[in-house]
This record gives sequence, C-alpha cells and structure tokens, in this order.
Amino acid sequence: MNERCGNIRVKLLGCMLAAALLLCAPFPASAERTPRILLAGDSWTGFMLAFRSYRDVLDQREGLERWVEVGNRTAVMGVRAWEILENEDMDYFNVLANELTRFPNIDVVVMALGGNDILRGTKGVDPGNYDRQVRLSHCYDYPVDAWSSTEECIQWMGEALEIQIGQIVDYILSVRPDIRVAIVSYDYGAREPDEGYTIEEQHLAFIQVEMSKRNVALARDRVAYVNNFGLMQYLYGIPEAEPPIPPETVPYPCNAPDDPAYCLTDWPGGDPAHLSPLDAYIDNDIHLTDIGYRDIANRSLDFCIEEWLNYPKALEILPLDNKEPLYQFQVTFSHPVEGVDATDFEVFIQEKGLLKAMGIASVLPASGPADVYTVTVDMDGVQQAAYIIVQDDDSIYRPDTLAPLGGPNPGNGEFVYNGLYEFVDLTPPDDGDFDHAMQYLYMASQAYEYLLFGFSFDPQYFDANGNFFDHSFDDPIYIAGNALLDSCEFALIKACLDDPSIDLSANGGLVAQDVVDAWENNLGWIQYTMGGVDGLANIILPGLDTVLTGFVTVGDDDSKLLVAALISLVSTIEEFPFEFNIDGLDFGDGEENPGNYVRLPDWLSYYGDASGNGWNNEQIYAYFAPDGVASYVNAALNPNAVPRTGEGHYFEGRFVRIAVLDHAKSSSPWQWYRDGVPLVDDGRITGANRRNLDILSVQKSDEGAYTCDYIPKGFNTTVQTYGPINITVAEGDVPASGVTTLVLIAVAAGAAGIAAIRRKRP
Repeated sequence: MNERCGNIRVKLLGCMLAAALLLCAPFPASAERTPRILLAGDSWTGFMLAFRSYRDVLDQREGLERWVEVGNRTAVMGVRAWEILENEDMDYFNVLANELTRFPNIDVVVMALGGNDILRGTKGVDPGNYDRQVRLSHCYDYPVDAWSSTEECIQWMGEALEIQIGQIVDYILSVRPDIRVAIVSYDYGAREPDEGYTIEEQHLAFIQVEMSKRNVALARDRVAYVNNFGLMQYLYGIPEAEPPIPPETVPYPCNAPDDPAYCLTDWPGGDPAHLSPLDAYIDNDIHLTDIGYRDIANRSLDFCIEEWLNYPKALEILPLDNKEPLYQFQVTFSHPVEGVDATDFEVFIQEKGLLKAMGIASVLPASGPADVYTVTVDMDGVQQAAYIIVQDDDSIYRPDTLAPLGGPNPGNGEFVYNGLYEFVDLTPPDDGDFDHAMQYLYMASQAYEYLLFGFSFDPQYFDANGNFFDHSFDDPIYIAGNALLDSCEFALIKACLDDPSIDLSANGGLVAQDVVDAWENNLGWIQYTMGGVDGLANIILPGLDTVLTGFVTVGDDDSKLLVAALISLVSTIEEFPFEFNIDGLDFGDGEENPGNYVRLPDWLSYYGDASGNGWNNEQIYAYFAPDGVASYVNAALNPNAVPRTGEGHYFEGRFVRIAVLDHAKSSSPWQWYRDGVPLVDDGRITGANRRNLDILSVQKSDEGAYTCDYIPKGFNTTVQTYGPINITVAEGDVPASGVTTLVLIAVAAGAAGIAAIRRKRP
C-alpha cells in the first residue's frame, strides 16, 4: 500500500434464517446518521453488521458519531471470492455498484473475504483443473496429488485468492475515486483442526494464504490490510494454555504495513500454537462475540479508517431557489474547510445529448473556514437544469489538520451527486410490531434474493404458513402460503393487542382479551424456546419472536408446523450457536393436553371466523383485502360486513367487485372470463388475473356470466372454475352517491400501495 494508513432448501430455509442476521442487533435511531462505511464480504462482515460493531465504536469517538455502516445487500454469509466473480445469479458487482451509487457518501468499504474459500474450497488451485474446489485440508490430504508438497498447494491457494480478491477490490476502486478499501483479516480460530495437522500448522497455513490479501493492499493505492491475528489472545489471554497465559502477554498483531521487514519479522502476532480464547467466540469456531467484533472494528479504526473518515469530504449538493439568469447551489462539506474558490467547481447542463459547461459567477463565503458554501452560476439565458461537480486538486483543506479534500493526492475528493437520497435506518421492532418485524426480515434478506426464488419477507408479499408439504419435494423447495398475506393475518392479532375491549362473543366471534392472553403466553414460550429474552437469538434476530408468535397464535396446523420447522432448523445450523430450549416446542396433542401454547385457529386462521357472522376469514379477505389491510381488519371484526358475490342487477357507472370466495391455493393462477371469453385489464376493468375482478364503472356491455379458473387448496393441482356470477346492467346515469363511491375506491386502491420513505439529507 503506497498511502500511509494511520496509527501503530432446507437450503432455502437456511438462507432465510441466515439472512435475518444482517439487520439485527439493537441500535438507537438517529436522523443525523449518514452512511460512510459499506461492509462487504462473508459472515465476518455479516456479524459485524448484525452486532452493529462499527456503529458502537463510532459512537465512542469524537466527530465520528454522525456516521454509520450499511451492508445488508453486500455482507453475505458463507460467500466465497470465486462465487462473487462467477455466480451470475448473485450479480454481486452490480449490487456493489448500486449500493455505492445510491449511498454517495460511502467512501470506506470494509471487506472480510477468503475464509470460506480456504475452509470450503476455492478455484484456481489445482494447476491441472481450474474448476476443482480445493480447500486447505486437501493440501494435507493430497500433498502429492496435484502439487509436489503441502507448501506448494498452500502457495497456489494464496495466489488464486490474490487474483480473485484483487479483481473484486479493483472493481470497488473503479466505482468512484474517493473510495478506500480496508481488508480486515481473521483471527486465529477456536476449533481444533482436522486430523493430519496441528493447531500451529493450521494457523500458519491460514496466515500464509492470508498474506495474499495483504499483497493486494500493498500493490494498490487506497487499500489497507488490517492484520488481526493474535488480537483476541492479546486482549483476553490464553486461559486454555498450560499454564494459562494472561492478557497483553503474547505479541500484538503486526501494525506496520509500510515496513515489510518489520512486519515479516514480527508476523503475525499472538501465539499460533494455541487456539484463540473460547470466551471471545460465539461458536467455539471462527465467529466472534459482539465484544470481539467491536475489538476488530476498533483496531481497523485505529489502523486507518478513523483517519480516512476525518479527511474532509463534500457531503451534499443542493440546488437553491433560482432566479434567471443566475442559478445557485448549496455545497456542504463534512468539516469546515478553506481554499474553496470557483476553480473547485464545474457546472454542466445537458444540451442535445452533450454536456455543456457554464460559468461560475461567485463562491461564498469568499474565505473560510466554512462547511457550507453557496456557488452561483451564470446560466447565460439557458433554461435547462444544471448540475455541479466538486473537483479536487488538493487546494481545499481542513485548517485544523491540514488534510486535503478526500485525503492525499488529487482527485480522490471529487463529488458528483446532486440532490437528496433515500436512506432508511431501521430500528429493531418492539414485540407485537408485526409490520416492522417483517420489514426488518425483508431488508435483511436482500443479499440472498438470488437464492430465495421469489420468496420475500416484504409485508406486501409475505405469505409462508400454507401446507408445508405441498411443495416440499419441488426443486427448488417452494414455501407455500395459504393465500392470505401474513400482514393481514397478523393485523387481526395487532387489533386485539391495541384494543383488548373488542368482544364479538355474542355472535361466536373473538374476544380480544383472550387473544391478548394467548399472545402473551405464546410470546413467553417462543422467547424461552429461542434462549430467553437476553439470549443471543433474541438479540441478533429481533422481530423473529414476534413473527413466530404470530403464527402460533393464528394456530392452524400449517402455521404450527412452520414454527416448529423453522426453530428446529435454526437450532441445527452450525453457524448459529444459539442455545435453544427445544422443550419449549410442546404443542400438545389435544384438549386434554394442550401443551405450552394457546392457539386460536377458529378465530384467526384462514378458515376461522373472527366476527362470528358465518363468513370465514379467507372469504372476508378475498373481498375486502384488495382495499388494504385496514379494510380487511375492519371487515373481519364487523359482524355486519359480508362479502358480496357480485351477482345482481346494476345501474351503469356502478362499481362491481367479484371475488373468488372458495378456498384457493396461494400459488394459483387466476383467469376471469365473461361468457367464456377471457378478460384483460383495460383500466376500467382490473384484476383479470387476480382473485378479485373489479369493474370500476360497469357498462351495458359488461352484462354476462362471469367465471374464474383457479386451483383450490390442497395437493390437487387440477384447475377448477368458480361461478358463474351473472350480471345485468340497466342503462342510465350513475347517481351522485355512486360517483362518490368510485372516487373513494380509486383513492383507497392507490393508497394501499403507498409507502412513506424518509428522505435522507446527508
């Protein structure tokens, strides 16, 4: 590094649950946070994001508490370097570019990568077979297979990773000239090696391969390699040694990347003959505790990242109210800076596909230091919108540190993004906040979209509690729903939590207080099963307990089975060292032995009847849910709300809705017909391929017999026909009240799809 860097299916279910780690641990909300750090790589960056390691240490450093890390799409549990390069479905480079583009203030990428390649296998190691995936143990199992010695195999592995990681780093650097990359190393493991080699041989081999990553940094500007080997041993000692070795005894990790002789002499730190202290690891293997990852984050900040974040940067360019012939921009910097003048900006307009430069009239204040400057442009009569670029020739600098814009060397302080951008900083959900919990899981799963085969935790699509075995033999496995969005099913519970006074027992409907009591009981057992409120699972998977408790309380057999399957699966995944209490999953076997949980399917499930009016929840859903979750909940809890079949005689201009009121498979296709002719959406008629057909303004030409082809619930995949529903229409103007109804329906339909997103001002 030339730049001195600072101071001394079941697979599918597994992916779903691994994904939930990525936006997990609690953190305080702050509207002032601006993304400056992107975490990219494997589970080490995943856990650092899960524990909010950088957020915690940034909060402890003066001037850095306003920055924050992101990475829910780029920190991918289990990923290998060659997969990033070759897996087209992952499309990792485009994901990286998108994240760095939509968060223009990110200028530090923290990367941990290569560990899975070493332990699980990487390509390019066997000189006679590029595609063979060779892992470290192969170098000991087959020392004379494709290589003359174990050392040669390890050398080939290191060279392969140097090429692969080098390509990834080069791509990141190419996105913008202000981006720097900190490659953080791993630390010694806490797991005994496989038979055939010793602890020391395992660690030294790992380090030898890791040297390739250091070579990537040494060969490039704007890249640092942060060696962490021995850090946990140094900080916490080696209590398993005989005799135990106290903290701050073994060598601290090498800390002089600009002095190769020193670094090689003292490389790497700690004592490679011993495992790392078990108390620093959550899995007795390779993943650290929250405190351990905080130590890693602190070391990387000490090493170079704090210096990088303290370089002055342009943060925001906003157009101001403009009056011809002048056009003004407000340019905000991260710190008060001096040396700002007209030569530091370029202004352009788009003219016939070409960029045309405009002249700068003034920059105020005329002298600094200041963190906000106003740039006035003479538009010379041009009416088109203009945009501005902050250039960097190292003339702008912080007067208190003399650090130039973007750090040493011209060009790396350039800033081109004009306007505001969107940044949603999610906080962990409270118990019972279903929408927030599902949104959390949705955001967390975005790095795994290529593995989820269309499955989504997005509340607008999430439906997971159908017949678990319906598609269990499909390849890939498909998680069946029950044709009701889980956000709607959970909303019934939320309505009871919000208003325990609801009592529909006179009609045989639900009693809200009973639902609340069941919820509280079930939440306690789910949290116990997950290891307790203070357990690791509840800390790094906030919201999962809410979702699982929701399914248990809904209570039908499919929902119950889903909960049991998910918890059982998580408890067996090696990467998740959760101490689950599986005895908490006692669902009983009938009324005489109800088990731990109170399930309320007769009120809350798809076949239940919340209001007691004889219409089941799926029928209410089919007719009212198209108008939004609130419409469904209000109808489900109103004994007087009944779905209409759509059959009847209408005046022209009336609104007509026909919904399939039979039980339907969640994956069912839908096709509506009138008199046997397939319908298509034309704006006035919508839902030709949905469960509900809406005719916004019925006409005489709409008369006829309406049918819909669909697939019912169950293992049967035979298409059935719903209907016919006969409609006749009388000519004549729609009454005034009908016009009002149409307007309200149109507004409701539009409002159902609106989500408010806070605009981020960096």
